[in-house]
Parts: sequence; structure tokens; C-alpha cells
Amino acid sequence: MKKASLLLLSCVMSVAMLAGCGNNSNDDSAAGDTSSNAGTDSGNASTDDGNKAKDESSAEPVTIKYVLPGTEPKEWPAVKEEVNKKLLADGVGVQIEKEYIDWGAWEQKINLKLSTNENFDMFHVMNDWVGLANYAGRGALKDITKEVEEFGPNLKKLIPASVWTGVTKEGKIYGIPAYWYESAIDGSITLNKYLLNKAGVSADIQNRDQLLDALEQVNTKLNMKLTIPIRGGQAGPADIFQRTYDAYPFTVRDNVAFIGQDGVVKNWVETEEFKQDAEWFRKAYEKKLINPDVLTVKQEQVQDQIKYGKYAFVFGTPGSLTDAQKTYPDIKDEDFSLFRLNPEKENFRMVNAKNVNVVAANSKHPAEVVKFLNWLYDKQENYDLFMYGIEGKTYNKVGDKGLDLILDPKTNSPIYLQDDWMIGNLNLIRVNQTLLDANKQLYREDKNAKTFFAANFFFDPAPVKAEMGNVQAVYTSDVTPIYRGVVDYDSHIQAALDKLKAAGIDKVLAEYQKQLDAFKATAPAE
Repeated sequence: MKKASLLLLSCVMSVAMLAGCGNNSNDDSAAGDTSSNAGTDSGNASTDDGNKAKDESSAEPVTIKYVLPGTEPKEWPAVKEEVNKKLLADGVGVQIEKEYIDWGAWEQKINLKLSTNENFDMFHVMNDWVGLANYAGRGALKDITKEVEEFGPNLKKLIPASVWTGVTKEGKIYGIPAYWYESAIDGSITLNKYLLNKAGVSADIQNRDQLLDALEQVNTKLNMKLTIPIRGGQAGPADIFQRTYDAYPFTVRDNVAFIGQDGVVKNWVETEEFKQDAEWFRKAYEKKLINPDVLTVKQEQVQDQIKYGKYAFVFGTPGSLTDAQKTYPDIKDEDFSLFRLNPEKENFRMVNAKNVNVVAANSKHPAEVVKFLNWLYDKQENYDLFMYGIEGKTYNKVGDKGLDLILDPKTNSPIYLQDDWMIGNLNLIRVNQTLLDANKQLYREDKNAKTFFAANFFFDPAPVKAEMGNVQAVYTSDVTPIYRGVVDYDSHIQAALDKLKAAGIDKVLAEYQKQLDAFKATAPAE
């Protein structure tokens, strides 16, 4: 997910992700004229290839359905018509339609579609929300190795090999990664210094408790009732705190497996780090600095908090200046700053494939899904059309690498936008010029960042499919309320641990360790 809402034009995943999801939606540069080298030069094609393309282009086109979270943009029908015209003209043999599912119902409805074998082709996966391994373990994904090799030359060209390893298990490819941002930015926090300054609160934040103190003072001195923009559900651990621990760097996968730099897998819920996180959230909850309905609050509500700057701090990156100015007319770009706790520590890329598009197991058109994505990355004009719509109607280009989205005056939202964080590529992304500089850092390479050894590790839960499903159910029902501070840690942790044990977490973690050991034995040295 968005990171802490890498979710729409302003938003997370997350942090997501938020990313996951992350905290924005379409921004970044076209990164040079990639259209000149991303496609295939038809002039060099063999006669056989030419005949094959002719046969494919003359065949009846296949319509694929892309299921994704969010609200359908007002101008998607018009954009869809133009996209499908271009697909026909280019001889791809594919047509595209999208089905949007409201964020609040995403988990429930996508699971229902998968369990009932509903007829659709592609859907979006946020590894910081419900991860690729979770879906793969349920048998919900199709192996698309053959299709990528045959129909995805542009995908292989524009997505680094290191990112592909995050969607590959035992030589099988289970998704197309969205290589859209610098993942070393994960773990960052955005401060709204405009509010801090008005309240006379120092922006020199050194630890997590000072974050709560700052928010509390803003609410008291400015007579506000701001909360931390988060929600419960199956969102992963708060990576902003990981740098504060001696165990850093470490990562947490599927909300249960703590993977330390020593390569040892532990039960995340049993760790001291989990306990300290939960105690911080509990303190925030008791001080009414977390929405009392955090476990059920809609994603759109959290997105609006971030979009319009209604926070003293947010996990991840912010949104656009123009949106924040709807709340604070005189706020400026420099009023938002991005920082990390314990900044003296090294930055790590903990995961290389946070957002992934996958082919549903029941799909009859895996080749067409890959052909569509290959077309998307073939030329800048294809990318611009599908991602940003119709030039002059839904957006305008700004220079070589920017864009200006056209907004609906009634909703102050883009009349069309396909979020880059879902399906974008750094080589083709255009940066929304209204984004805050703190957000644009998503698209700047961190040349000093290191890659965590398990960043590309892809856990296959198939051997423990039943246990993993039971463990995830317990995490949602019993662990999330503890972690988000809704209930007290000391009074509820043992019952939660007992339920996890009964659900089979020991078997899950043993399988995690087995696969991680095998991964380490074969992974190339960094």
C-alpha cells in the first residue's frame, strides 16, 4: 500500500503504502526519452515475426479486466475509448477495462472475487498491505513466466533485474512489479511545520515521544482535534520506528515474520520491538491522538487527512501544495519537511517490489495482460494516455518531465488519473508540478542507500497454506487491536500469542526460516 498512504494524488504504503502503499499518486519525470529505446524496432523484425504480428492484429481483440482499489475517475470512460483505439491501431490485439472497488471494501471484495473464481484478469497487490506471498499461497495467482519471456521485452528492459527477484519464486514469475519510486525513502516522516510554528512547537524532533508531544501541543494551543492519519485492517508495522532499535536493519513480512540482519526469523508479535511500537500507539490512543475508530475508519478519510494537510505529522510523504492550501491558504512548500528518526543510521531498501500487478488464477488471458503492460511501457505516448489521459482535456504537459492535472472544481480531484504507484515506471513517470518537494523525493535516487539482504526474498506459503490463513485471521482479529493501541498490550498479548500458536505460527515461521536459508544460499552477494 501507498505507504502510510501512497495512495492518491496526495497520498501512504505506507506506506506503505503505503504503501501502500506510499503517499501520492502520479508524479515524477519522464526520465529522458525512453520511448526511443523502450519499444521494438519493427524495421528489424523478421518476416516470420511480421506475419505473426499481422495475424494477431487481424484477430478479434481480447478484452481484459483490471480490478483495482479506488474510485473511478470522472473521465475514465472517455480515456478508455482513446486507449482502446490506440491499442487497436498499434495491433496489440487487446482492449482494457477497469473495475474500481471502494477502498473500504477492497480486501473483502477482492477476496470474494478470488474465492468464487470470478472472471477477471489482472488485479493490484500492495506488499505492505496484503502481500504477494499471501495471494500466491492461496493459489490465487497465475504463473506468467512464459508470457513475460515471450511478450514482455519492454517490461524486462525497464524493470531492473533486482526488482524482478521480488516477484519470482523458484524460477516462476507471479507478477509485474511497479518500479515507480526510490524505496529507500520508506521509514520517513513528514512534519507540518506550518502548524508547529503557529503553536510555537519545535520542529527539531529527536524521538517518537516528541512526535506525540508536538501533536498534543498543536491540538491544545490551536484548539484542534488532529489525529495521526493511520488505519488498522491488515496494514503492516510502522517502519518509521525501525531505525530507533538496536536490531536495525530488519524487516517484517506478512505481519508475522521478523527477519533480522543475522538471517534469523522470529515471531514479530513476540519481539521487544513489537511491544514498544504497541505501547507508543496505545499512549497515542489514550491521548485521543488516534481516531477511536482506527480499526474501521475508511481509507478515503485517511487519504483526505493527508491530502489536505490535516496533521502535525504523517508517516511517509505528503501530497500537493495546492491541496494543502485549501486548508491553510498561506502555507508554503517549505512548511513541509521530510525527516527520519535516528538519521545517522544508514538507509536501506527493505523491499524492491512493493506494488505489483498480478494475473488472477482464473484468468483466461495471461498473455494479453502481459501484452497490455508491455504496450504501456513501450512509448511515452502510450504511458501518458493510460496514466494521465487526454492531453488538453485531463492534463497538460509541463516542460519535458512535468504535468499539470486538470481538476474537477466540485471535488478538487483530477478528472482522470491512473495512479503511478500502482502501475507506473520511473523511466516514464511525469511529476505533478503542484507536489510538495517533500513528496518529489520519492523519485530521487539515494545513491548511498544499501539493499537489505532479504529485500528480494519472496516467501511461498503454499507448504503452510492453511496455517498461514489461520495466522493472518488471528493477526487481524487479535493482534491489530493491540498494535494500533486500541487495547492494552499487557492485558491482551498472551491471549493473542496463544491463538497464533494454535493457528500454526510455529510451522509458518519454520517454513519461513527454511526458505530464507535457501534464498541466502543462492542469492548473489550485494
